[in-house]
Amino acid sequence: MVALHAGIATLKSSPFTCRKAGDSPFLRELIVPFGRSGYVALFEIEDDSTVTVVAIRHQREDDYH
Repeated sequence: MVALHAGIATLKSSPFTCRKAGDSPFLRELIVPFGRSGYVALFEIEDDSTVTVVAIRHQREDDYH
């Protein structure tokens, strides 16, 4: 969980550095390395001070793309 908290904390200062996750420039994915794989946090940039985390998935989940 420490890795997820640290990764998500980076969104406070630089959310636009994460890769796009669709047609909207405000829907993004943060890759959080953890061991041999990691997590992917899907989030939406609402405004200058608000980022909403929509989902967090482990990269080894069966339905991960």
